[in-house]
Amino acid sequence: MSNSKNNNKTDKKRRARFLPLTPFAGSKPPAPAWFETCLATPFEQGNVDVAGASIRWKAWGKRGAPGLLFVHGGVAHKGWWDFIGPWFARHRRVVAMDLSGMGDSDWRDAYDMPSYADEVLAAGEAGGAFEHERKPVLVGHSFGGFVTFGSAVRHGARYERAIAVDSPVRPADKQRRTAPPRRGGRIYASQEEILARFRLLPDQDCDNLFLLDHIARNALKEVKQDDDSPGWAWKFDPNLWAKMTYDMRAAVETISEFNCPVAIIRGEKSLLVSDETWAYMCKAFPGRTPRFSIPEARHHVMLDQPLALVSALRALISCAGDK
Repeated sequence: MSNSKNNNKTDKKRRARFLPLTPFAGSKPPAPAWFETCLATPFEQGNVDVAGASIRWKAWGKRGAPGLLFVHGGVAHKGWWDFIGPWFARHRRVVAMDLSGMGDSDWRDAYDMPSYADEVLAAGEAGGAFEHERKPVLVGHSFGGFVTFGSAVRHGARYERAIAVDSPVRPADKQRRTAPPRRGGRIYASQEEILARFRLLPDQDCDNLFLLDHIARNALKEVKQDDDSPGWAWKFDPNLWAKMTYDMRAAVETISEFNCPVAIIRGEKSLLVSDETWAYMCKAFPGRTPRFSIPEARHHVMLDQPLALVSALRALISCAGDK
């Protein structure tokens, strides 16, 4: 009897607190007109080979305009920017891409930050972000923010500015050195079932269910089950974190090596970039580093406050002709 109670406690700890798409039973939540306008914005797609892996990219706006690149977070995909990127397409060539092991890009035998920085650069070049005399701006969220920091070191001379969104920079002795828990790998019998299991990491509620539904649907792929019947799975490599190199230096140790200006943004209610972490970051980065704290946003800033994020990014990349 006591073992049963202990198992129940363990299950409760492991169970996601928020499964926001469950009540919709596979149907799409209602969405506002601005979101539908973003999805209707014309775009191009393509692939570029980077060290033997096919990297998928998507772009809005005209080739030849100043570039803007977006990098998604861990086990995410380029679709997280589908409702952000189009806001900049009038004056920018906007490129979002899938890092290897995620989205529609190939999986690798091993993953590391230098390779990710190379993928971002190659996708930006293939997508047309470097065809203007002005250097492009690079934006990354969460894990993508660390890719952005790595890009500011490795390829910073190619970028006008690098912007990290809710990427927690901590003292070197508090930097993560081990892989997060394994994610994905399970096959679900129906699209309805797998959508009902979708949740954010870190676990949180979100009022904009139409955005959650969009990113969840774009994270799925059809597969075959063991009995050859159709099934559904998440696109990302379930062994992604186990294949990741974690012997890299802490992000804070690379700040002095940035080869382009850097800016930082966080969600004011973020669990990862807490007030304590944010205070440390504001001291660790140079005094002139632009910094924005988005009110009423948690870690997934573009989901909680998408239009506020657009405004903050516009302020950071503003110039004559940009709006």
